[in-house]
Amino acid sequence: MDTFLTRLVEEKRELEVRTEKLQGFIEGSQFQSIDPIQQSLLNAQIFSMKTYAQILTERISWLSKH
Repeated sequence: MDTFLTRLVEEKRELEVRTEKLQGFIEGSQFQSIDPIQQSLLNAQIFSMKTYAQILTERISWLSKH
């Protein structure tokens, strides 16, 4: 695996770890105690993080084939 592809795989792994942590927070009781605007922003953030992870998956897949 070339260096660029290796970096993409590592980036995706790190993103998945951060996404899991944020998802855990959103599903926890503490999330309900924060300001509704912050809740909305965190929900938008996790949606974006999941979209970003999907894009990285596609890029990794494409680069692995070429």
